[in-house]
Amino acid sequence: MNPPWDKSWFKLSFYAIFTFICIYIAKYIIDILAYTLANMAGIYSVAVDIAGRIFSVFSVIIGGFAAAYVILPITEFVQRRFKMGRKYAVAATYGAVLLTLIILGLLCVLSAGFGKDGYMKSIAERMSIYADNINRFRHSADMFFGRIGLGFVSENIDRGLLSLRSIAQRLAANAFGYVKNIGNKIVTVLLSILVSFYFVKDREEILKKLGKYSSAILPKGLIAYIMELTRDIDTVLSGYIRGQLTDAVIMSSLLSLGLAVIKIPFAVFIGIVSGFLNIIPYFGCLLGYVLAIIMALLSGEPIRAIYAIIVIGILQQIDTAFIVPKIVGDSVKLSPLMIIISLAVAGRLFGLWGLVLAVPTVAVMKLRLDRYCERRNEE
Repeated sequence: MNPPWDKSWFKLSFYAIFTFICIYIAKYIIDILAYTLANMAGIYSVAVDIAGRIFSVFSVIIGGFAAAYVILPITEFVQRRFKMGRKYAVAATYGAVLLTLIILGLLCVLSAGFGKDGYMKSIAERMSIYADNINRFRHSADMFFGRIGLGFVSENIDRGLLSLRSIAQRLAANAFGYVKNIGNKIVTVLLSILVSFYFVKDREEILKKLGKYSSAILPKGLIAYIMELTRDIDTVLSGYIRGQLTDAVIMSSLLSLGLAVIKIPFAVFIGIVSGFLNIIPYFGCLLGYVLAIIMALLSGEPIRAIYAIIVIGILQQIDTAFIVPKIVGDSVKLSPLMIIISLAVAGRLFGLWGLVLAVPTVAVMKLRLDRYCERRNEE
């Protein structure tokens, strides 16, 4: 005898089983998220290690592509402006870049001075003077803090000097390894420049080959999506690079001029290095403070360190309040508030690389979101 068919019980059973499956899947996802969050530091370190190994293996190609990406717009401008052939435009561009680097190097060297009162009239003599200035500064600090009853401050200064001496000794002991590492980096940079030369020269042929291989392997819809995404990334990244390089040139000039006015040794060198490293938010400013203060103290006139702090602080505020929002913000179509928030969050989560990549990443995400909203509104 067959029991009567009851649709209500069947629906109830179906809903119960379906609900149980959904709860199980949700629990599984929550467990995965909980495990991921609990082991975020380990996962992040493994990801960074893998990325570092990949970058180490392909560093020449990655560096060559990055250099080509920066130099390519200059090459195309030279080709259009002077109506040159591709090869001649590439050669002229690389020659101009090399000449610019040589001029910057000469400016850095000349800022040290070679005259009677120059800062490089004798390396041994200057090092002796610097050592005497440090000892004189230490003695003055000991007397000052002793008079006001803060002798423990002098003790901490002595400990700091001992730590610096220990660090210097370790650096001297490992000097050969550092020199070897620097030599390897220089070779990598030179090979990257050579690779970038061929990237720029043979750009059209490389793009044709990539298009041919992509059409044979990938679906047309995916190719169209990749092309659109690539164009958006190129739009944002090229604007960001132009804005950052413009900001770096402006800040290098202002810092060099400001430090030269207050007579900080190696003013041009400090200004150029700090200005271009200002591409990494906060890092260039911090480095400028450290170098300027050290050179001011070693120059024998510690009051210049206070002048340097004031000058760099004023210029950094001008850069943060006016130059970066106007140049970089307009280039990537982001508001100053969005730039500040993205830098704060990305720097907190991902450190140095977060600061470098925060603004272009957020700009690309914003552009893709705008395009998605436009398509949805049209539909």
